[in-house]
Amino acid sequence: MHRVPESRRDLRVIDPDQVCDASAVISDAAQVRHAAAVLDGLGDPNRLSILLALHHAGDLCVSDLAVAVGMSDSAVSHALRLLRALGMVEAHRQGRLVRYRIDGEFTRKLLDVISESVVGDDVELHAHPHSHARSPASGSAREAHA
Repeated sequence: MHRVPESRRDLRVIDPDQVCDASAVISDAAQVRHAAAVLDGLGDPNRLSILLALHHAGDLCVSDLAVAVGMSDSAVSHALRLLRALGMVEAHRQGRLVRYRIDGEFTRKLLDVISESVVGDDVELHAHPHSHARSPASGSAREAHA
């Protein structure tokens, strides 16, 4: 039970090796908090729609995202502020436009998993550089990613 905090080592335990392993995977509190924050960001259908749109279409500006997800520009801006604060999207200026994209490998991996159940196999997307659009030749979202 070398991975269990000292304050809990005197408590009754049935399987010390399993308790030790369970403690090990949650020992980095900052990483656990980050994962919880990302999952919280995914918990709202509007935010999830925005994330999926960015994940598959690539960099988009607020007005294009608003049209794509069926929300007002101000609602999309509000959601993007929260998603930026959570470290899930980043903004970059392109001339006078501000475009948004997915930020962080953890977020990308989660969106890959979610996409497998949300994005139907019959959906054919345009191939964009830096997106997860399905390649017409392969039919795979991930294979078209540049």
